[in-house]
Amino acid sequence: MKHPKARKRRAAGKQQQPKVPAAAHGDIAVPKFRRGKGESEHSYLCRMEQEVQHILFLTKNQVQREPEKEAAAPQESRRKKEFQNKKLDKARRKKEEKKEALREKSLFQDPVAFGEVVMEPPTLTSRPRHGGPAEQAGRKQLLLTPRLGRGPPVSLARQRIVQEERARVIQAYRDIQRRKQQQREAQAARGVPG
Repeated sequence: MKHPKARKRRAAGKQQQPKVPAAAHGDIAVPKFRRGKGESEHSYLCRMEQEVQHILFLTKNQVQREPEKEAAAPQESRRKKEFQNKKLDKARRKKEEKKEALREKSLFQDPVAFGEVVMEPPTLTSRPRHGGPAEQAGRKQLLLTPRLGRGPPVSLARQRIVQEERARVIQAYRDIQRRKQQQREAQAARGVPG
């Protein structure tokens, strides 16, 4: 106020600087100073002073901005979201795989009631993939079976003799096993290691 000419020079310097429209970025708009028609020099300077004070007040109370961090933040958040999405997808896949494994396991389990007794092993009803009819155990065609059947028919007397001989051999084998068992028990009773 004491030196109006100095203010004029400052104001003129401000007018000559190229103004960038900062309002587009969300910044405070810088006013352009022009003296209106019929406006006195004193009122023009007062108006300029008020506007400058107002802009200084707004800039002091403005939130501190860091444009380099603002540009990096969306990229970081995008990466973070992608990472979280991958993590969630992985967790979902694991959960689904676990459910599928439990489902498959339950298909292979056969519920058995307590005290249930099985008299014979199960019979296979489906044929194997490699073809051929399913053969039951003990009914397989042996290599020497056809040669045995081609000989002359065996008489009933011969069959009876073979059966008696077979029974005698089986009984002899059982007797031998019984004697061995008795010997082991006798040695265990005496304390002699067998």
